[in-house]
Amino acid sequence: MTTDPRGMSTVPAPLPGNIAACAPAADAFLPAPLVGVLAEHDHRSLARPNIFEIDLGVVARNTARVRTLVGPRTFFFATVKANAYGYGIVPGARTVLAAGADALSLANLDDAALLRDAGVGGPILLYAGAMLDRAAVRAMEALDVIPSLWSEEAVDAYLAHATRRRRIALKIEVGPERLGIAAERTVELVRRLREHPHADVYLLHCHPTVVADPTHAALDWQYRRFESVLRSLEREGITVPLAAMASSRVMAMTGRAMILSAVDPGASVFAADADGRTPFHALRTRLLQARAITRTEYVEDSPIPLRPGLRVGVIPIGYSDGMARLHAGAVLIRGRRVPLLSPPSLEYTRIDLTDVPDAALGDEVVIIGRQGAVAISAEDVRQAQGASRVQDLALEVRASVVRHYRAA
Repeated sequence: MTTDPRGMSTVPAPLPGNIAACAPAADAFLPAPLVGVLAEHDHRSLARPNIFEIDLGVVARNTARVRTLVGPRTFFFATVKANAYGYGIVPGARTVLAAGADALSLANLDDAALLRDAGVGGPILLYAGAMLDRAAVRAMEALDVIPSLWSEEAVDAYLAHATRRRRIALKIEVGPERLGIAAERTVELVRRLREHPHADVYLLHCHPTVVADPTHAALDWQYRRFESVLRSLEREGITVPLAAMASSRVMAMTGRAMILSAVDPGASVFAADADGRTPFHALRTRLLQARAITRTEYVEDSPIPLRPGLRVGVIPIGYSDGMARLHAGAVLIRGRRVPLLSPPSLEYTRIDLTDVPDAALGDEVVIIGRQGAVAISAEDVRQAQGASRVQDLALEVRASVVRHYRAA
């Protein structure tokens, strides 16, 4: 399946009637021959031959593994923020829901709209990010999302524009010193919201700071702060259906110990599976040119180191496509590993083909992935680039690179 970077069909949606009526036809300004070309081809098929292959089977297995860990009664928000960590929000969302997640969580309201337009149903938790003006709140209501409100001011702004009773979430600050309602103020706020006709407090959640401490002392302190809020509400007879603190890192460090009535992992869903396979299956392109360098003048001014017998290849992917952060200093061609000759330029990268004399126009070039008996893994590139996670590599792949999905 070939899609755009967020996993959507590349056929443009029709304009709303009131806009379409006064808008010129999409091809009104195109020469007639080009109109015919665009009619016959998906526009992505006309792109440069750069392909990002994504394995949704890994995402499905990771989702099932989380479901097994948390059990059937824990409500599972699968986090698909940042375009599903770079892998495409629409196919990512469909995969996690099919594999056992109860709901989605994300940070961009336009992503929620994209999912609804793609026919993705189910609850969506919207993390902080949208300005709570009239248009945004009305969109939240229309899209049936659960907005997470992060301060008393945010609560007031949301309710000023709300038109009907909707489920909301409250983000509680327990330690990261980022966004959130002070734990000590939460009970009073929930008490006040119980009286409001447009507020149904459905979820309390927090995102603790996780440090590499084998004693978990700081994490335990944050858990106690959050748990004290829940106990105080319970003592007052106030029921909030869901509470979540267990992110991917929290569960990796503590297993089930800090799992409450809900979880919202994201990174672990889009990480390597139990067999070490990652959703980042491959990054491939094609060879544009291969030629021998015979230059003898101004050798010292060459943009690449010159030597006798050097053959240079050029591939049509550069730093505007994310290539600068997506390589391990080499690529694969005709089953051989060959080095880059220089850092990527805007749209091209030079490779050393001296040891592959038969390389020719159109040959497959693998930047990440396997070719025959040799491979450059996403983990190899992560280490070479000093990235924290393989997901960070996926986030570097630009919209100019076509996505191909391997089915779950």
